[in-house]
Amino acid sequence: MATEKEFYNIKYKEGSLDPKTAELIYFAACIAIGHENGAKLHLDKARKCGASEDEITESMVYAMQSAAAKVRFLGRNLVAR
Repeated sequence: MATEKEFYNIKYKEGSLDPKTAELIYFAACIAIGHENGAKLHLDKARKCGASEDEITESMVYAMQSAAAKVRFLGRNLVAR
């Protein structure tokens, strides 16, 4: 059952996502911000929740795509000057 929570004035229901999906999101977010310890922790938790290697890899690629888009945008802006 989802529990009502608030984070930085954003109200949400924790538990709306299934545990495996939540851990895959945590894992991808940690990858995207370069938080190695968090990525390792949530990768382990995702595996314990039954995440397949394909699901883990897909999550990792989504994180990499977001980071790559930011790098590309910054590079284009710097080169265009």
